[in-house]
Amino acid sequence: MRAHRLAGGNALIELWQPMHFDIASGDGFAVTAGCDKLFATCVAKFSNGDNFRGFPHIPGNDFALSYVKTGGVNDGSPVVE
Repeated sequence: MRAHRLAGGNALIELWQPMHFDIASGDGFAVTAGCDKLFATCVAKFSNGDNFRGFPHIPGNDFALSYVKTGGVNDGSPVVE
């Protein structure tokens, strides 16, 4: 599913690809919530941060490969911008 929104009390679903067959009144389907694998989405959309199976608080590669500088800020931001 490409997009989902409410308009005038109706749920509108936009698909990535066209359906193989025409959709007729009375046809059934199932919609499941997707996951983009981000910790912020897991917390905000599903209220399931405790069961997130990733490592959202580990510093990135830029921080891991950085070197010590006098007065440097160790906040995990990119070394080169």
